[in-house]
Amino acid sequence: MLLRAGGPSGGRQHLRTTGLAVLAFAITTALALSTLGGLHAFQTRAATSSTFQDFYGDTYVQYAWIAVTLLMVPLISLGGAAARLGVSRRDARLATLRLLGATPREVVVLTVVETAWQGLVGAVIGVVGYIVLLPVWTLVPFQGGHLSLSELWVGPQVLLPPVVVPVLAAMSAGSTLRRVVVSPLGVAQRTTPAGLRVVRVIVMGIAVLGFFVAASMRGGEEATIVLVIVGMLAAVLGSLNLVGPWLIGRFGKALVQRAQTAPTLLAARRLVDDPKGAWRIVGGLALASFLAAILSIIPMLDRMERMDPHEQIFNQDLVTGGLLTLVITFVVAACSAGITQAAAVLDRRREYALQTLAGVPVELLDAVRRREALLPLVFVSGASAGLGLLMIVPFLGALALAPSGLLLLGVCLGLGGLLVYAASEVSGPLLRSVLSETSVRPD
Repeated sequence: MLLRAGGPSGGRQHLRTTGLAVLAFAITTALALSTLGGLHAFQTRAATSSTFQDFYGDTYVQYAWIAVTLLMVPLISLGGAAARLGVSRRDARLATLRLLGATPREVVVLTVVETAWQGLVGAVIGVVGYIVLLPVWTLVPFQGGHLSLSELWVGPQVLLPPVVVPVLAAMSAGSTLRRVVVSPLGVAQRTTPAGLRVVRVIVMGIAVLGFFVAASMRGGEEATIVLVIVGMLAAVLGSLNLVGPWLIGRFGKALVQRAQTAPTLLAARRLVDDPKGAWRIVGGLALASFLAAILSIIPMLDRMERMDPHEQIFNQDLVTGGLLTLVITFVVAACSAGITQAAAVLDRRREYALQTLAGVPVELLDAVRRREALLPLVFVSGASAGLGLLMIVPFLGALALAPSGLLLLGVCLGLGGLLVYAASEVSGPLLRSVLSETSVRPD
């Protein structure tokens, strides 16, 4: 009823936001299944008996687990962002219902149902996408040949996403409802939430320290040590998502003090006002930049002295697997940036309408939108890459800072940043479409 009260434009906006959320869930599901398919393929081959598999099979499985960990964090982040698309509009509608007498339970049920069915549709489409991508993954060379369709097929696990994704989406969306349930009047009045606390940085410091401790473990079983290292690496990546919004908030405050132009000042104010929203746009790039720094040792692997053909194949596969992981991560980052910024434009429809009626030129609003993505994009990519280098320097020494590795890192950051920026520019035409609708009726 609230959507209908918003008129045709409100209905169109709801469909657009829903479509973006479904697309994000679909991308998450398709790539997650593809990643698990690669792990399944190496596990299947490791179970066979051959000279190569007897010596290298378990190592391939261990590295596959590391790749799964590195890729699952940005994929889960994309899925979480999908569950939060349009959160401001949704919170405003639900706050109105609360002020009209709806109970907290009714508000929660409405949100859970709305987000869960989006996750279900996206998961089903993602399963189809995974099946379509299977022939593509068979073209990637591994172990002196190619992985087969049967090896990449995850089997009955393909039925898990339509069950798991809606549940996780509903839980993620439900976690955003605390302000609506506790203080609906504050949401309706669009009050600014409390700032982020520095404890986020402390949590990340603990995670990084834990990784160093795990990586220095000696004397235990190799499989156990690898499992602990992978777990701590996942903790570091997860803490990057935690500390990222705090860093963007601090970065925005510094920009406010040094801004020389109106677009930069307005963009900086938006970063300060909603650092979590800004992080959702560039967070994928931060994770990709962190991964690029760790994988900058790839040129060193390719130059290692090879003892026999089997070792040559293994080193080539390390390079192939690292580059493939990096490409997928940057693609996820680009999809996340494009989808999230498009949703942010739709979320601010009422704000844009008021600014347009007040005489703000379209060019200024477009410049603000562009800087809001570009400025934190450059900041987080550099900071995340620096953190990645910091984590590998103690183990590789001067090799971590070799010119060839740094050159690869620079190329990856440049191309990945351009990809993410190009994806975020898709919201430009959407902004102009939104600006053509000057209705300011509440959603």
